[in-house]
Amino acid sequence: MVLLSDIRGQDNAVRYLSNNLRSGRIANGYLFIGPEGVGKALAARAFLAALMCREKGEGSSCGHCPVCKRINEGSHPDVLWIGPEDKKKIKIEAIRKAKGMLSLKPYESSFSACVIDEAHMMTVEASNALLKILEEPPGEALLILISNKREWLLPTVLSRCVEVRFHYLPVDETRDIVMRHSAVDKEAAHFLSYFSGGSPGRALEMIDEDLLARKKGVTAVMESIINEKSTYCVNWGKEVRQELMEDLELLVMLFRDIAVGNEGLEELVMDKGMIRTGMYDFFRDYPVDKVYEILERLIELKRALEGYVNPKLVAQVLPRVLVR
Repeated sequence: MVLLSDIRGQDNAVRYLSNNLRSGRIANGYLFIGPEGVGKALAARAFLAALMCREKGEGSSCGHCPVCKRINEGSHPDVLWIGPEDKKKIKIEAIRKAKGMLSLKPYESSFSACVIDEAHMMTVEASNALLKILEEPPGEALLILISNKREWLLPTVLSRCVEVRFHYLPVDETRDIVMRHSAVDKEAAHFLSYFSGGSPGRALEMIDEDLLARKKGVTAVMESIINEKSTYCVNWGKEVRQELMEDLELLVMLFRDIAVGNEGLEELVMDKGMIRTGMYDFFRDYPVDKVYEILERLIELKRALEGYVNPKLVAQVLPRVLVR
């Protein structure tokens, strides 16, 4: 069980929630807002455990009693978790279920709680139904909304929730979390932390998605293009939009590191493993402005692909952007 004090890199959010617990001034509605994978859901569980734990100390939970364990497992009878159905929408039926549960007398706690994960995925009907609950909370009810898209939520919902802001973590802190929760080495963890932008949750997902193998594949394709006499004979090989988009994101990161290395700042290169590749050796002698030109073209291609340019066209053009 993660305690509120265990949440890394979110000092302001943890401090604010801890002060709420110590003062006993608990709002009816909270909005945990911030990027994906930075600890919002963990903080929600820890906050609820600190409220409900029967063996808690000041402003915290014990982390090992039956109440804490059930909250951590998502099986506590007084806590309801709601999220999008099949990663699509949160419908009004789910909010009606929450209202019914919150209206009942709690089974074993002094209040009931509902956590709405990815709250921005609520339909308009669901949002309006939630607004009624926030306006007239039934009994001792607590609502926690979790979202990374504040702009998708109704202003009237926002106005009735206390916002608790979460942020991306520093790369080094993200790396330490990744190493603690996976079997990857320090170098790989550092790359994942950098590529995820400081989101431990996203970095750990990337391990499951085999991003490290994909990075090796991108480097291998780059080296084969470098060895070709004419890039006009080469196609990137991937024409599925999402796969091509991920390859472009990897290439942008790799060429940023090449630019940093060519500026004589090799100690600041984030992906240390890339330094030992033929790709890095090839571009090391390029003028820095030439590397930046490639980087700009890669970003332009990524934007074009986001704008629904034909992926096959991007796959044809990409090798000639990389090596001219």
